[in-house]
Amino acid sequence: VDRICRENSIEYFLDCGTALGAVRHEGFIPWDDDIDIGMTRDNYEKFIEIVPVKMKGDFFLQTTKTDNSPYLYAKVRKNNTIFMEWNKRNLDMHHGIYIDIFPFDNVPSNRIQQTIQDLKSYLLKRILLIRMNYKVWREDELLKKSVYKTLRIFSLLFTTNQIKRKLYKTMIAYNNRSSEKVITFGGAYGYKKESIKKEWLKDLVEINFENERLSAPVNHVDYLTYFYGDFMTPPPE
Repeated sequence: VDRICRENSIEYFLDCGTALGAVRHEGFIPWDDDIDIGMTRDNYEKFIEIVPVKMKGDFFLQTTKTDNSPYLYAKVRKNNTIFMEWNKRNLDMHHGIYIDIFPFDNVPSNRIQQTIQDLKSYLLKRILLIRMNYKVWREDELLKKSVYKTLRIFSLLFTTNQIKRKLYKTMIAYNNRSSEKVITFGGAYGYKKESIKKEWLKDLVEINFENERLSAPVNHVDYLTYFYGDFMTPPPE
């Protein structure tokens, strides 16, 4: 991924726990199990267009267009491997070891527009997940299970592609406007927390990650402090 980005002038940056691991451990957080990188939407679109041509046959680019994927972001998976996650075991898709690649989109400046985008994207994400048989509840979560079973009935009013198109339009709705914040809709923390300062991702620098030099935000201290507080202190065992 790094090679393809360098050869084609595509900017990416280590994201979330991978950025934290790079700064605190110069590699993986010892209990982490994947790699997260981010890209602005324009770099992301360029990447997913170029990768199928440039990537070797050992790997597979997984998106909503190339596979039966419920994700709002891309994954580069290694062929002939399996990393089966329990809540995705019912999905008929490639389950190889992967790197997550998150696109970042503009957040509207208006609070009302933020609320609408938040609610709309949240609902559409849940409809898409349940429509594609993604397991979003544990067996002991009976209320949650009944809510999602009801939502699945509602989801049958739309095709999967219709839901994906509506969700995509919601995510990119403000990319042609100026914005002080950006968001990745595939993040784990929710709309408000995932909305971060655009300036944090403006300039990049290379830092160590498992004996490689990879791209990260220059302002990674503020970025990591925002998400993790005292990020240089590991949590207790």
